[in-house]
Amino acid sequence: QPLTRPRETRRAEGSPTSHGGGGGGLGDLPPGAIISFHTGTIRRHAQIQKGKAISVPGIGTEPVRVDLMTEIGSHSFELAPGQDVYEVPLSNVTLKLQIREAQVKEEPSPGEVAVAAPTGTPSRKLQTALMMRSYLDNHDVLRQMQELLQDMVVSQPEDPVEYMIKRLEMVCKDSHGTDYDLIEGDVSGTVQPAESPKAKPAKAKDGSDSESDGDDGEDLPPPPPVQRKQRQSVSAEAYGAFNERKAYVPKVIHKDDAQKARLQKVLQECWMFKHHTPENMKIILDALQEKKVDAGVKLIQQGDEGEVMWVIEEGELECFKTINGEEKSVKKCGKNDVFGELALLYNCRRAASVVASKACVLWELDRETFKAICYEAAQKAPPEYDGFTAPGGSASSAAPAASSAAPAAAEADAAPKAAPKRPVGRRTGVSAEAMKEGEGDWKPPVYEKTPEERASLSNIIKTSRDGKIHMLFGTVNQETFEKIMDAMFIKKIAKGEDVIRQGDEGDYFYIVKKGDFDIYVRKGEDPPKKVFQCGPGFAFGELALLYTCPRSATITAQDDSEVWSLDRTAFRNLVVRSAEAQFKESCAFLNSCDIFADLTQDQIYSLAEVLEEEEFDDDEAIVEQGEKDDKMFILRSGQAVACIGGEKGEIEVKQYSKGEYFGEIALLSGQPRKASVYAVGKATCFYITRSTFRRILGPLQSFLETNMDKYAKYQDAINSAASENLEEKEKDEEEEGTGSAEKKPKVVRKREKKQEDLVIEKKVVAEQSQAEASPAETLADKVAQDFKNPALVTPSEAHEVPDAHFSMFGGLVPGQKFTMDKHIHCKTKIEKQQKGDEDYYAWQGATKLKQATEISILCQKGQKSASDPTPNQDNFFVQHVGAITLYGVCDGHGPFGHLVSFRLVQTLPCFLQKSEHFGKNWEEALKEAFAKAQEDLEEFCGLHKINIEASGAAGSVLVLEEQTVHIAFIGDARILLGSWNRRDSRMIFCTKDHKPELPEEKARLEAAGSEVREIDEGSWRIYLKGSNFPGLTMSRAFGDTACAGISRVPEYHKFLMQPTDQWYAIVASDGIWEFIEGEDCCNMTSKKLRLKGTRETVEFITSASRKRWAHVCGDYCDDITALLIQWNSTAAQEGSNNHSLSVRQFSPPS
Repeated sequence: QPLTRPRETRRAEGSPTSHGGGGGGLGDLPPGAIISFHTGTIRRHAQIQKGKAISVPGIGTEPVRVDLMTEIGSHSFELAPGQDVYEVPLSNVTLKLQIREAQVKEEPSPGEVAVAAPTGTPSRKLQTALMMRSYLDNHDVLRQMQELLQDMVVSQPEDPVEYMIKRLEMVCKDSHGTDYDLIEGDVSGTVQPAESPKAKPAKAKDGSDSESDGDDGEDLPPPPPVQRKQRQSVSAEAYGAFNERKAYVPKVIHKDDAQKARLQKVLQECWMFKHHTPENMKIILDALQEKKVDAGVKLIQQGDEGEVMWVIEEGELECFKTINGEEKSVKKCGKNDVFGELALLYNCRRAASVVASKACVLWELDRETFKAICYEAAQKAPPEYDGFTAPGGSASSAAPAASSAAPAAAEADAAPKAAPKRPVGRRTGVSAEAMKEGEGDWKPPVYEKTPEERASLSNIIKTSRDGKIHMLFGTVNQETFEKIMDAMFIKKIAKGEDVIRQGDEGDYFYIVKKGDFDIYVRKGEDPPKKVFQCGPGFAFGELALLYTCPRSATITAQDDSEVWSLDRTAFRNLVVRSAEAQFKESCAFLNSCDIFADLTQDQIYSLAEVLEEEEFDDDEAIVEQGEKDDKMFILRSGQAVACIGGEKGEIEVKQYSKGEYFGEIALLSGQPRKASVYAVGKATCFYITRSTFRRILGPLQSFLETNMDKYAKYQDAINSAASENLEEKEKDEEEEGTGSAEKKPKVVRKREKKQEDLVIEKKVVAEQSQAEASPAETLADKVAQDFKNPALVTPSEAHEVPDAHFSMFGGLVPGQKFTMDKHIHCKTKIEKQQKGDEDYYAWQGATKLKQATEISILCQKGQKSASDPTPNQDNFFVQHVGAITLYGVCDGHGPFGHLVSFRLVQTLPCFLQKSEHFGKNWEEALKEAFAKAQEDLEEFCGLHKINIEASGAAGSVLVLEEQTVHIAFIGDARILLGSWNRRDSRMIFCTKDHKPELPEEKARLEAAGSEVREIDEGSWRIYLKGSNFPGLTMSRAFGDTACAGISRVPEYHKFLMQPTDQWYAIVASDGIWEFIEGEDCCNMTSKKLRLKGTRETVEFITSASRKRWAHVCGDYCDDITALLIQWNSTAAQEGSNNHSLSVRQFSPPS
C-alpha cells in the first residue's frame, strides 16, 4: 500500500532503456545522468548509478514528477495501490522505476530531513547543473528569458543591459518568493525551501541514510543559505569566481592586400559590422581568418558547443533543425550573411546544423574577439527603421533578429501625448500582445459620421495605394468592416505638429484623410533624417498596436491635416480577432478534408499559416491544360469541373466539390497541366506551392504519389486520350441502329466554353499604310542589302557597358515569320541554363526588396502584310549594374524601324550610365540619355545612308534603383505599374500615349510648322504642311526627322516601393496596348501572376492581344514585345539568387 506518513521514505530504482526495456544497465543514458523527483513539497536530485538506489522522502503522499537532465520533457504519475513498477516515458528514453519502502533506523523528528553525512565536495559541473535545473524549474526562467529577448528585440532599448536588469527585477518581484538551497554531495542531493528548518546530518558510519542493502547514493548536508545580492550583469556569459574575464589580446592573422580589400567590402555590407569604430574594425579585420568550404561540408552540428562564428563572402549554406525527431530545413544563408553568432552571444549550444549547399568562402571569427569587440557594439547599434529607408542612403538592413520579431511591412507610428502605464509583473503573452480574458465583454465604440464621411472613409480604405491597409483590412468580413468604420474618428493635426514621435508608446492607428506628412527617423546621436513623405490614404501606427513596441519614426504634418484614428483596443478586438477567427475557420476546413486526415494538428496549423486563398468567377480557368506552374489547389467553396482538350474541343472528365483537391501532379513532378479546371459559379480555392509543400507537408508527398492512380480523375485523364473520337464513335453506333439492348453507349459531356465578349473600337493601323506605301521589291532589296552591312545588324562594341553584371538585348535576323521569337544577344558571366525551350539566368544582386525579382520576356514577329519584308521592328534591353536594373522597350515603325530600335537598345543604357546625373538626378540623366541617343541615331543613319524621315521608334525605360522606380517614355510603348498582392490588387500607374491631338502636343507641333489633321473620327496624324507625308501618329518619338516639333524629351515619373510591396511592371510595345488599356491589363494579369508566375502571365497577355488583333484586323498583327518584372516574388529561388530571367531565343525553322 502507498505510504501516507509525511516522513516515510521510499526508493526508486531506475533502469532506463530506449523503449521501456528492462535490465540493470544504464541503457541509452550517458554516464553520470542526473535524475530528479518532484512532489509538491520535496525535490530530490541524484546521479543514476548502476545498482544504486535513490532515497526520496515523502513519496506516496502526492503525485510524482520525474525529470532527466539529459532529456527535454517530464512525466508525472500517481502511485497506485499494489503497484510497485512504473514506466516513465521521457522524450527518447523510457525509465522503468521500481518503488519500494526503505527501512529507516530511526524516525526523524518533525521538520528534519534524513540525509547522508558529507563525504566530499561536489564537482563544479554537477553543482552548476543541479543549481541551474533547480532554478529553471522553480522560476520558469526559460520562458521568462524568451520573453525578455523578444521584448528587447522589439523595443530596441538604447541600453540593453539596463533594460534586462529592470525586466528581471520585475520578474523577481512577481516570483513565488521561495529560495532554494542546493544540498552538497558527490552523486545526489536534495533541494528544499530555504525557510524550512535545516536538516541535521544522519549519523551513519557508512555514510548512508538507511540500513537496507547499503546501496543508497550519498547525501550531503546543505550549505549556508544563499544571500541574494543586486544582480551585477545579465549578459549571456557570466564572469566570476568560476570564469574570470581575462584581458583581451588582439589576434592578428596575416592577410595580403587583396584579401584585406575583399574582406573590407564584405564587412561594409554586413549588418553586424556597420556600427563599429575604425579602431574596432581594424581589430576585427585582423582577427578574421579566411576559410574555404566545399559543398556538402557540415560546419555546425545542432547541440554542439560554439567557439566561432562566420561571415559569408561567397556561396550558400542551409540550416537544418531537428523538430519532432525529423531534420527540417529552416533557413538559407547567402552572401554577406552571418551565422553561428547566437552561440557566442548567449553562450548556448548550437541551435541548428549548418551545411554548405554550395562551395563557400567564409571569414571565421573567434569567441574572444567577438565577446571583446563585437558584443557591446552589437548591443549599442542604433535601431534600423525597416521600411522607410531613404533611397540611395546608407541605412543598413535590419538585423535578422529584428526582422523575425516584426513584420517587414513599413511602419512609422508614434504615441499619443499621455503614455499609458503598463502593469508591473509577468507578461501575459510572448511577442505580440496577448488578448486578455476580460476582453470578451468589450463593445466596439461608435462615432457618429455623416453618410458622406462614411463613404469617404470606405473609399480611402478600399482604394488606398498603401499596401498595409489592404493587408490589415483585406480579410475582414463586411460586418467587421462596418464596425471598424464605426470605431474610427477624425483627429485634426495642425501644421508642424507631430502626430507620432519616435520612441513614444503608441495607442492609435492612423489613416491620412487630408494633408501631407513628413516621416523622420533618428539613428543614434545623428539628427533626424527625412526618409519618406505620405499623403491621403497612407496608414501608420500598426506595429505599435500589433507588437507593443515604441514608435519607430516621427511623423509631422506639412500643413493643417486630418487623420482617421482607431484606438488600440478597437484595433486588436476588431482587426486582430478577425484574423484569429479566420485562422481557426481555415484550420477547421483543413481538418474536414480527407487528404489531410493523417496530419497532426501542428501540421494543420502550419499548413493554415502558409496557404494562399484565391477567388474565381464563373467559368474562369483555375488551371489550364499545358501550363507550367507548381501549385496544388483545394476547393474551399463552390464547384469546379476538369476538362481535357483535343481536336474536337474540351471534354469534361471530372467534377469537384468542397474539400476536394487537384493539381498535385504538377506540384509533385513539375509537368505541364494534364487538364484544365474551370470554376462552376463562384468558387474559392486554397493553394500551396511546391516549395512550401515540401517544407510543411513532406510526409504527405509519398501519400499523394502512392495514391495518384486511385483517384477517378486521373484514371479519366489517362483514358481520355481517345475521348476526342468517342463522340464520333457514339454517333456512328446510333446511325447504324444495331438494336442491341445490351450495348449502352457512354455519355460524354462536351464542354462549351463561354465566348469572350470583345467589344473593341476599330482603329486605323499606321504601320499597314506605311508598309504598303513603298514598293515591296524596292524595300525588300534595301532590307537584304542592309543585312550585308555588319555595322547595321551586329552589336556595337563602342556602346558596351563594362560594369554591367548582366546585359541583354534583341538582335536582327532576316526572313522571320509570324510569331517567331527574337534573336537574343546576352553578355554576362552568369551561367545560362535551359528550362524547356527557354534560356534561364539566375543571379544575386544588391537590393532592398525582401524577396526575389523575376523577369520574363517575350518578343515576337508580327504579320503586317504578305509583302512586308521587314524583320521584327520591336526590341528591348535589360541591364543590371550594382543595385540598379534598367529595362527598356523600343517599338520601331516605318521602313527602317528595325534598324532604329536595334541601335537604340544599345545606346540608351550606355548614355544613361555615362551621364553625370546617373544615380543622382534620374530625371536629368534620362532626359540626357534620350537626347544623346537621338543625336547618335541621326549621325549613324546619315553615315550609312538610312532614311529616317518616316522611320523611328517609341521608347520606354524603367529603372529600379534599390526600391525606387523611375519611368521615362516617349510615344506609345507603355509601362504599366501594378500591385499583384491579393488584398491590394490594382493598377498603380500606366503611361499615356503622346498623341498629336493633345493640346500641349498640338501647340508645339504647329508652332514648329507641322500640320496636325484628323483623318478619321478620333484618329489624328502629323504631316508636313500642305503635304500628305509622312502621316505620323505619335508626337514624341526617336527618328521621324521629316516633321518639325517631334519631341525626344521623355515624360518622367517616380514611385517609391516599400521593401515588402508586391508590385510588378509590364514594359511593352504597342502590340500589347493597341486594344488593351492599362486598367484592363492589370485586371487580366495580377491574379494570373499570383497563380502562374511571370512566364505563363507574359504568354497569356500576348495571346490575349493577338486575339484582339485578329478580331479587329483579321490577318494583320503588329510585332509584340512584353517585359514582365515581378518584385518580391514568393517563388522559390535557387541558392542565394534573388534575380531570375527567362526568355525564348530565336530558333531557325528546320
